[in-house]
Amino acid sequence: MSSIKPWKELTFTDDYMFKKVMEAADICTESLNAFLSWNIERITYFEEEKPLQAFYDSKGVRLDVYIHDEAERIYDVEMQVRKMREKIGVDVMASLAKRCRFYLGQLDADFLRKGSLYSDLRPTIIIFFCPFPLFDGKHSAYPFHHLCTKNPSIVLPDDAEILLITSKGDRAGLSKTACALLDYMDGIISDHPLIQKIEERIHTVKQSEQEERDYMTFEMRIREERADARAEGIAEGTAKGIAEKAFRTICNQLKRHVPYQDIASDNEVSVDEVIRIAKESHLAY
Repeated sequence: MSSIKPWKELTFTDDYMFKKVMEAADICTESLNAFLSWNIERITYFEEEKPLQAFYDSKGVRLDVYIHDEAERIYDVEMQVRKMREKIGVDVMASLAKRCRFYLGQLDADFLRKGSLYSDLRPTIIIFFCPFPLFDGKHSAYPFHHLCTKNPSIVLPDDAEILLITSKGDRAGLSKTACALLDYMDGIISDHPLIQKIEERIHTVKQSEQEERDYMTFEMRIREERADARAEGIAEGTAKGIAEKAFRTICNQLKRHVPYQDIASDNEVSVDEVIRIAKESHLAY
């Protein structure tokens, strides 16, 4: 397991610092307006670091920036730091796209869980900032909607949008603010007012000993969750392997017409379970 990145070395593209920077409403609003086709006037934050768990046994989602604007549009804004395990080509895009799909589904499920109707679903935009190449590299911002494949001019009015932003795309047609922010994602610090505000915000955050403690606590919690998930996966895989092996053993014994009671005793299962497997496998006698 890799070591935790030192607090003083965190930058805008580290998801924890990205979240802290975007907690400044003016920075968040200006950053989003640089890439959206509409203008946000005012944003409101939902619960801090809102973890979504649409169903008790599903994979939870921890959102970086979860906000809504004056028009009641909902935004989930994320910094995608890792290049999806450094895969290349289509696998990277497929993995990122499915992550967006998952986030969008969790947001909708969380909203509906509060008793709302499907017709009450609010316009929702999932935004990922990515400091690595996307797709054909011809653009810096890739907006996605659901379109009719037979007639692409027909847009499904589901009020859902995914916007993928890359610092490695063509900058043609972008504003100075957008270009400055993309350069900043690549480590280039300019004198643009937005970038200077971000730099000042990061400096202020790093001076706080409480913020540093919160960061270490956050990272340790994430690592513990990942370790628990890996352990759970290994345990489930082991249990499944044992079950499959027992099933094969029972079937082999059934083929040899070993008495049901003996099979049950050998495999530590009930006679009823042996009979059920025999019937389902067409090996009953």
